[in-house]
Amino acid sequence: MTDWTQQKLPHTDITVGPCAWRLPMLASPDRDYVKAHPSLIVVDPSDSDEVLLQAGPHTAGLPLLLGMAEPAFARQLEGAVMQRLGKLGRDKIDALVLHVDDPAEIKSGGMLQTMFSLRERGMVGCLGLAHPDPNVAEWLSINAAVRLLGVSYSLENQMTRHRALASASEYGMSAFALSSPSDDQAVRFALVEARRVLPVMDRLIPTRLTPMPEDELTQTWRQYAQNHPPPLPLKRGRPPMLDA
Repeated sequence: MTDWTQQKLPHTDITVGPCAWRLPMLASPDRDYVKAHPSLIVVDPSDSDEVLLQAGPHTAGLPLLLGMAEPAFARQLEGAVMQRLGKLGRDKIDALVLHVDDPAEIKSGGMLQTMFSLRERGMVGCLGLAHPDPNVAEWLSINAAVRLLGVSYSLENQMTRHRALASASEYGMSAFALSSPSDDQAVRFALVEARRVLPVMDRLIPTRLTPMPEDELTQTWRQYAQNHPPPLPLKRGRPPMLDA
């Protein structure tokens, strides 16, 4: 892929390319490729301390999104963020995204208050939430005042396109993918769908690979929608995971 156009991620001040990159790529021989194709670097909650220490120095000059697993108690979140920042060698980041375990905890406000506090102190730019379930993602888009939404979206799983992505856009959020494309065909899909969901790559993009054309994309969606009906509508005022 030769065209590496950069632009602001909608609803944020973060400059991205056609995709974002997983942090471990900066801890590998692929780091020169990533630096030659600058974009948002995404730290997953599963990334080890060793990877953070190895890749951290190479994030200089690149926007950084720190993904955090939801702790058991809101008061633990700030310390966990500070620890990860220390491993990365950063005193501030461009985005903080909480991978939600219990939507009800988000509704209570404690986790978000901690995140807002970090932003107000200049340590964090944009805030976001993430969940792989399309109903939870939709509910978060409606009930949380953040700018980023992590979702499951791929050639094999387009369920969030039914409602969650439109809801996120309506409420002023940009979506990014929680998993990386599994093969070249999935990469072609992800690159053309970057307008809906920013893909996050964990490998080099083959030079001759091009995004999927619109007619093929349309056919892909039609086939998927025929076999995968929309998720059940949200129940007013109740987080999806609490529904029976």
